[in-house]
Amino acid sequence: MKLIRLCKAANSMPSDKCPALYVANDETLMASQGKRLNAETTAELLDLAEDEVGNLIPTETVLRATSLFLAAHGRSSVAADIESFVVEWLGEKL
Repeated sequence: MKLIRLCKAANSMPSDKCPALYVANDETLMASQGKRLNAETTAELLDLAEDEVGNLIPTETVLRATSLFLAAHGRSSVAADIESFVVEWLGEKL
């Protein structure tokens, strides 16, 4: 499987480290890179299999990766709506 980085958190730009979202070469799977959840928070995940882990990635990264994925597949109006939402939502958070 080959992974292509779609988006990484804006606040982590000075480095190549996480968090980030990747799409697999078959595009039916995505992978996330983020901080591993602590044991207490991991216990809140439902039906976690033995070979699965939970991690944290910013909502902004998920939304922007979705926007980029949609734009790459000809859905630029939906992607623009998502990006507008993110900008407005982040403005409210500041």
